[in-house]
Amino acid sequence: MIAVLRFCLKDLLRSRFIAAYFLFHLAAGFALMRYAPTASAGFGALLSLILFLGPLCSIVFGTLYFYQARGFQELMLAQPVGRGALLAGQALALAIAFCSAFGLGLGISTLAAGFHGSGDFLLLLLFLVGGALLHLCFLALAFLIALSVDDRLKGFSTSLVVWLVMVFLYDGALLAIITALSDYPLDRFTIGAILLNPVDLERILVLMQLDASALLGYTGAVFRRFFGTSLGIGAALLAMTAWVAAPTGLFFWKLRRKDF
Repeated sequence: MIAVLRFCLKDLLRSRFIAAYFLFHLAAGFALMRYAPTASAGFGALLSLILFLGPLCSIVFGTLYFYQARGFQELMLAQPVGRGALLAGQALALAIAFCSAFGLGLGISTLAAGFHGSGDFLLLLLFLVGGALLHLCFLALAFLIALSVDDRLKGFSTSLVVWLVMVFLYDGALLAIITALSDYPLDRFTIGAILLNPVDLERILVLMQLDASALLGYTGAVFRRFFGTSLGIGAALLAMTAWVAAPTGLFFWKLRRKDF
């Protein structure tokens, strides 16, 4: 697996897309943090960008990468190489490349823009950790979709539908349910529904640290009581980790039964 990891990582680091992804975050992070009136305003602008772009790039590039590497996989599987080690090396290389481009791009640019106080550094750390987990979640979903769907067009379409549902339609459906059942106590239901979507988890985690819950009315107060505490932050990060582990486990379970 180590040999596959090194080969794939070197290949990905030479990729123009990964280089462009790093430079984009570097430029966007510096511009937004440098000219924003406050660090909170800069992080709020970055959050909207990351929640839209991160999942889209991760799931689309991950799906296309798996399909394009199909010939390489078949060639390597003809050798005395385990399929688990081969795919684990490829997935890990892609995860390292994406998270490095995201983390280094935003980390370097935001630190260069300047911070004031330890609270900004804690916010930056939570922002980067949550963003990295969000990338890993959609990369895991991308590999699972590409393994499950042999047809490239159907697999690519499925990836876009998953992204669309989790980034846009899920929130719309949740808002419709909350509005329709506004006469009933929905505190636990709302928190549980948020835990089922990693995009919402990252959004709520950062918004709570930005003290934006006051703008969300009663719902914001509910989120503040849970996600504003150390227990809530730990539960949210654990839920995002589970979102990475569940598709990854299902991917390797299906891999053992996959006929190449």
